[in-house]
Amino acid sequence: MSEEDFDILQPAPKTARITADLTALSKTMAPLTKQLFGKKGFVEVSILTNWDKIVGKELANYSFPLKIDFKREQKNNGILHLQVPSGAFALEIAHREKYILEKINAYFGYNAVSGLKIVQNSAISLAEDDMEEPAKQVDLVTENEKKYIESISAEIKNSKLKEILIKLGHCIFNENHKKEK
Repeated sequence: MSEEDFDILQPAPKTARITADLTALSKTMAPLTKQLFGKKGFVEVSILTNWDKIVGKELANYSFPLKIDFKREQKNNGILHLQVPSGAFALEIAHREKYILEKINAYFGYNAVSGLKIVQNSAISLAEDDMEEPAKQVDLVTENEKKYIESISAEIKNSKLKEILIKLGHCIFNENHKKEK
């Protein structure tokens, strides 16, 4: 082969190349998951993926939507089956049923769900990673305020009552200091 056969200044000949555009996996999977979950009674697959946005993280940490049952040929006034880990959580869900139904129906934009069926399953675990721990309180009470609290509670004979009143005094001064900031 001679140098003439390899002309590096000439562009390579164009060949017919078939390329497929890249698409997000979520776009590819959405129709399939809608079909699968549609058979189970879900009007929208997004109720599963957005459960924490619909009812809030607190409720979503201990509840999981299983399915929505509708009457034949209807897509409204369904019964949402919610799974919870224990009876205590089932009671909490029952107390908040009206709130949950309002949030779900606001999400769908129509009266999609009219009731809840709570299913207890002790095999499921809580989403402890997402649960927020209570914030630790910083004691902003000064030494003079501590002395004042102790002086006004000094004459109290009941030790439990005295302890509670001292804690109350600390809370009051802490709140006053927070308001000053």
